[in-house]
Amino acid sequence: MSQTTVYVLHKNGAPNHYKALDYFLQQKGKTLKHREFSVVGNLYKSIIKLNFSLFKKQLLNLSFLITLVFSKNKKIVFGIAPFDKKLTRLLPLLRKHTIYYHSSWTCWDGSFQPKTVNGNAKVMHTWREFLEQRVAHIFAVSSVTKEQLLENFGLKENTISIVHHTLRDDFLQTEEKERDFDCIYIGRLVPQKGIQELLNFFANRKDKTLTIIGDGKLENLVKSYADKHLNIRFKGKINDAALLKSLLQQHRYLVLNSLKTEKWEELFGIVIIESMSQGVIPISTNHAGPRSIINDDIGYLYNEGALEAKLTSILSESYQKEKSAATLATSKFYSVENISQFWAAIEN
Repeated sequence: MSQTTVYVLHKNGAPNHYKALDYFLQQKGKTLKHREFSVVGNLYKSIIKLNFSLFKKQLLNLSFLITLVFSKNKKIVFGIAPFDKKLTRLLPLLRKHTIYYHSSWTCWDGSFQPKTVNGNAKVMHTWREFLEQRVAHIFAVSSVTKEQLLENFGLKENTISIVHHTLRDDFLQTEEKERDFDCIYIGRLVPQKGIQELLNFFANRKDKTLTIIGDGKLENLVKSYADKHLNIRFKGKINDAALLKSLLQQHRYLVLNSLKTEKWEELFGIVIIESMSQGVIPISTNHAGPRSIINDDIGYLYNEGALEAKLTSILSESYQKEKSAATLATSKFYSVENISQFWAAIEN
């Protein structure tokens, strides 16, 4: 009997990453539901903070994990960090179900990973067996992810589909506006996003403007720069799509100065395609995610540490409206409707 519900099983949930899958399933008369496997920690948090909604959510997640043992043939899109040892505990729950693995990770040779394995042979063997024998299909967020999986595991090319993240439905540009400001940053205010280097550049270039949108532990640092320098504006975190779109349409460039750490790099950059949808030209460090989106026709890539030289060069040139138009045209590829077709293997 054909299953009418597909489940996404993730550590902490990421519904925005599955809008295209949801759309695809709706066209087939099917339903997408989200469940989480990181139950114990969140259950404890809900009790300590007396958060009833979080507690109720964890009971639902726990109930789902238990039902996996006593049911079969559920279709589950599984999102778990590469080489996470939790896989060894979760696999017994999943053994009677059809599993599709979803990943944006771009390095699969063991040299760079979000979880520390320390040569644990059992964990490595479990992961190899999982990817090569247990998974029905793999959905990779970028071509880099697919290439790495093919290089490092005994997988066939037709067992991996590239399914990019998508634009929000409400992120469609309606009209071109006068762009009065130079650069905008949107995202977490954390060290690995290269915030300090970005602030330093604009503090020394008072003829150029920077708008920062977001929140995080460097928020006070950003506020202090915004208070001292009129060309640096801080807007805080903005959830209102209409306001965010309006602000994007006032800027010429998005700057994403991400810095690689021992366990992280920029794996895609949804903010890049959202900015492109408003005609904003992206400028980014040459991380695996951004370089899967940006080419010379629509934006700029640079190596870490070269922010000052790159921005100085770009901002000294005339603004290229043709490049802005190209970013807008390219962004349409990332619509929910278009990307949904790449989830077709979920029907197999």
